[in-house]
This record gives sequence, structure tokens and C-alpha cells, in this order.
Amino acid sequence: MLNDKQIKEIADSLLPTFLPKNDAETDLTFNFTVPPNHTYKVWYEKRHTTWLFVKFEKVQIQKRGD
Repeated sequence: MLNDKQIKEIADSLLPTFLPKNDAETDLTFNFTVPPNHTYKVWYEKRHTTWLFVKFEKVQIQKRGD
């Protein structure tokens, strides 16, 4: 299990991939998975011209057939 700081660092490194093309957007959410099976949803808010990490939650992924 990752700690809060590690999750933020991973999310920050992935952020450029998910930046919206529309500069008017002020909220951003995306999911990422850390092998083998830890998935997180992260939230960012744009303040002025900077995207700031707001929060995260662990996502429970159901296996097929469950």
C-alpha cells in the first residue's frame, strides 16, 4: 500500500498527460493504477494558472464474475 505522499507524487508526475485543452477548466479528476492492483482516483483544482492536488481515494475494482 502506498502512503499519501507517494500517491501525490505519482499523480503529479501523470498530471501533464491529463491536462485539459480548454484553459477555462478548473477541476480535473483521473484514475491511475499501480501494479499489481492498486487503483486511485485523484482530484485537482486549478488556482490561477497552477493545478493543485486536492485529494485522492482508493478505488475498489471488482473482478469479472464477482
